Amino acid sequence: MKDNCIVFGLGKDWKENIEFILEKFNVIACTDNNKIPEEGFWKSHYIFPDEINKYDFDKILICTRRFRDTIKVQLTKMGIPLDKIVYIESPAYNTSNINFKNVIQDMELYQNMNTDEKFSVVEDSLLFITEDKSANAGNPCQHYFAQDIWGANKIYHRNPEQHYDIGSRLDGFIAHLLVFRKVNYIDIRPLPYEIPNLYFVKGDAVSLAEFEDESIESLSCFHALEHFGLGRYGDKIDPDAYKKAAGNIKRVLKKGGSLYIGVPIGEEDKLFFNAHRVFSISTILSSFDGLKLNDFAIIEPNGVYAKKADIRELKEIKEYSCGLFEFEKIN
Repeated sequence: MKDNCIVFGLGKDWKENIEFILEKFNVIACTDNNKIPEEGFWKSHYIFPDEINKYDFDKILICTRRFRDTIKVQLTKMGIPLDKIVYIESPAYNTSNINFKNVIQDMELYQNMNTDEKFSVVEDSLLFITEDKSANAGNPCQHYFAQDIWGANKIYHRNPEQHYDIGSRLDGFIAHLLVFRKVNYIDIRPLPYEIPNLYFVKGDAVSLAEFEDESIESLSCFHALEHFGLGRYGDKIDPDAYKKAAGNIKRVLKKGGSLYIGVPIGEEDKLFFNAHRVFSISTILSSFDGLKLNDFAIIEPNGVYAKKADIRELKEIKEYSCGLFEFEKIN
């Protein structure tokens, strides 16, 4: 059963989405603050904005991205319930309903207090951000926040002549490293940016074919190994990809070289296709057999720091924790 809908906004966004609108909604009327359709179905269904409350509707679909918050304020002041107002970008649900009326009050208070004409409220340039009003001061990203600090600290103190990374997050761990050093960054996907101190190598981490044996003294791979071979990032489907990658990482690492690995860990191995794998600790240790484990830390689910741990004394691992491993090639 389609919702009875009034379409508000008859400009470019409306024209580009007419088929979608008619497919998803039973349009009972349309309106606009400035335009009246010239012919056809839409003209026969046109009403003026101040007539909206005369109709029995389920939703008002705002069909303009530029003026959407301006129209939403207008509708709210007309007494339209927020849960009946949706945007063309997300007709199912609008998170912007959170604190929306409070932001209108803030706007009116600002208008009453403001004496600086350069920064006056102009109703055709509203851009309401509503969620931040009730958010925390910050939200450390699950695993990544603590992992990136742990890894960057390791590499900062060791200070290798050259450091390579495989597939770690560019706007996380790699950004940490670029504060104090050059980084050679390996990824199967293209990187269409020139970034100071970042040297990009487009390559397949499963084979590392571009690198000779024992050619890298320092290598990291954070939250990437668990994705190899699942096709999520455009790589080839290969159930053994993580094993092949581990073998070639060991191959290219120099004697005395350091390897830093971060992956989701749990009590047992699991695959969540095509998102990621969760590894048991024993699988990681066996995959990197022949390397010496110098340090291990664990980040618990929703944890904000990495806790040093003794693998031999771990009695349980909470579901979807993160394991951080520092290996050294000794032979």
